[in-house]
Amino acid sequence: MVRYATLLATALIASPLLAQTPGQSYAQHLVDETLATHPDIAIMAMHVTPPKQADNVIIASNIGRIGKKADSDDMGVVNTGKPVLEVNKEGDHFEVELPLQDVTSDTVGALSIVFPYNAGDDKAALAKRAEVVRDALRRKISNVGNLTQPYQFDPTIPTHTYAQQLVDQTMAAHPKLLILMLHIVPPGKSTNVVVGTSIGRFGKPADDDDMRAINTGIPNLEVNGRRFEVETRLLDASGKTLGAVGIVFPYKPGDDKEALKREGFAIRDELRAKIPTLAKLMEPVAPVAVTDPHPTATLIGRSTDWHPGYSGDFDHFGVDVKGNRLFLAAEDHGSVELFNLKTGQHERTLDGIGTQTPHAFVYLPRHNRLIITDSGKSMSKILDATTLKVVGHINLAPGADSAEYDPSTGHLYIVTGGKDVGMKDCFLNEVDPLTGHVYAKLKFDSDHVEAVRAEQHGDRLFVNVADQNYVAVVDKKTLKVVARWPLSGARTNLSMALDEADHRLFVGTRNPSKLFVLNTNTGATMAMLDAPATSDGLFWDSARKRVYVPGGDGHLGVFQQVTPDLYAARPWIGSAIGAKSGIVVPQLNRLYLAASPGEHGKGGEILWFALGK
Repeated sequence: MVRYATLLATALIASPLLAQTPGQSYAQHLVDETLATHPDIAIMAMHVTPPKQADNVIIASNIGRIGKKADSDDMGVVNTGKPVLEVNKEGDHFEVELPLQDVTSDTVGALSIVFPYNAGDDKAALAKRAEVVRDALRRKISNVGNLTQPYQFDPTIPTHTYAQQLVDQTMAAHPKLLILMLHIVPPGKSTNVVVGTSIGRFGKPADDDDMRAINTGIPNLEVNGRRFEVETRLLDASGKTLGAVGIVFPYKPGDDKEALKREGFAIRDELRAKIPTLAKLMEPVAPVAVTDPHPTATLIGRSTDWHPGYSGDFDHFGVDVKGNRLFLAAEDHGSVELFNLKTGQHERTLDGIGTQTPHAFVYLPRHNRLIITDSGKSMSKILDATTLKVVGHINLAPGADSAEYDPSTGHLYIVTGGKDVGMKDCFLNEVDPLTGHVYAKLKFDSDHVEAVRAEQHGDRLFVNVADQNYVAVVDKKTLKVVARWPLSGARTNLSMALDEADHRLFVGTRNPSKLFVLNTNTGATMAMLDAPATSDGLFWDSARKRVYVPGGDGHLGVFQQVTPDLYAARPWIGSAIGAKSGIVVPQLNRLYLAASPGEHGKGGEILWFALGK
């Protein structure tokens, strides 16, 4: 069962089989799909024994822990078929663990579902909701092997099409059906593949039985244990052969096979009447939208009236809440854009400040200064925050990029050097932000150093050394590295956020895209979860106990802290392609994202979201 004590005590173990599976597994797709359609579920995990493996492990979840071995409660559910119901020790979550079953109701593992809970909530009703979810999943699982296969064998085969709509409608209309699959050669393709299915496997090539049914017109009728399969030609309304349809019914010895064959042909003809052409099957169909009554973030605005007119990437935001100003670094264009913080309206491009490659902002309201890091030859700049005129420079090595202001000391830390400016080393510079005086430098034998975070109640800095896949722990007093925390399972650690109160450091990687949670007392990895791709930002929302990860793939990842050692991925939120950097403004309960114009300069906008409770 997904019990907190067990989860927290178990190290992350990668399952060899799962590690070798290309793309998203079908089990993980089912978990993600279920969470998206059931926003009332906080945590979900599937425990099974994968083919050719001895241990029952987590193969899919929204809390990571993939490969974690089942405990005695999990195995008790698997072996006895009896559910386990429990309120966690904190009293705020209700856990239901049920046998996970396939289409013939055979137990293939255990399913853990966790709901938020308040004292007095109807436990029986929550348990029933979990059973409804389990039973819906049962109709989508052929066997254990099916769960560990890719959801899409060929990622170019779309999953939201008229073919899939037909499968979903037919399965709903025929509760007796176990499995339904449509195989065709899609337009522009040369291979017959699965295009509509009740058990995943999109893009899987047709097997010999499929092709024999297509080529000969002779249906394949087969008993397979407690299943009876009818494989026959898939026809359009005119009677033209398009491919094959596989129809599977429940079966027991003595059942009338001829009657099952006739029933299969009737479903084939029912489909035929709804298929005018082959091309129609591949027409896109929008998925049914599900409204979350308590969304983690809601898009409330975007700068549709602003068109940058240039190409390249945006980098980071800066914010002046009292002055109602939002600053954005257009690093590739070399400009700084100014927006109205509340309305999102673009006010102007800052002229006359001489930026070449701006990256990050540090606003110091007490001193009325705005610092802009610039990796170009014009150096980082100190601006009068009222006039936005340059009043000083910070003379550093080329490549000034990431910056972190430490209010506890009044010092500013800026990363310089690296491969982007032709240097083999990087430097962490400790700077007086008001005068530009450099107190000290720390050299890294690395050509790619990224985010920096400073403790406010401690003497440490945390630094992402991206090309060597570790976090450097730096003593603020000596500016020397005192520890190195390696990251295992992903590379290129770019982004970072700190939850100092709970002693947790969040690190985002690019290859692949992961969210790491580290214990700042020990450096141990407490959690690792999938995150949106191509992210340049990572934000900790202390008020809501959430982590936000914006992805250039057009998604905003949201991760809810359940305990400091347990984080649940919530359904990702649509944003915009290229929206990989952002900023949280807690005073407005908002999150802003910057969608870069890209190579062709046709895009470019900012988006803002209201943060939910």
